[in-house]
Amino acid sequence: MIHILDEITLPPERIPEVLKLLREYHLPSHSARGLTLAGKWVSPPVAMPGKSNVLWLSWQVDNAPAWYRMRATTTPEAVECWARIDALCENRRRHVMVDADTALPVPLEADHAA
Repeated sequence: MIHILDEITLPPERIPEVLKLLREYHLPSHSARGLTLAGKWVSPPVAMPGKSNVLWLSWQVDNAPAWYRMRATTTPEAVECWARIDALCENRRRHVMVDADTALPVPLEADHAA
């Protein structure tokens, strides 16, 4: 299982708008692409005047081939969704991870040929 964690820093009043964009533009195609939304959280758990919050989105795909398949089948709606989210947020980072006990594959030399 590959876990994808999106870290989106934004004003707290923008969080509902970002979630709406995800529901309308990204989520309709995500399951067909092998992507599962596993959870969503906000930190800190309060809205402080003049301070940003972080919206955390946790996604899962089955394995490395599913990750590349998901990336290759990105829809125009998903691209538009993330562009609109980028316009609303201060910063967005994506972390792609596997369980620490998972044996990490070593890329073949051919994978590094450019």
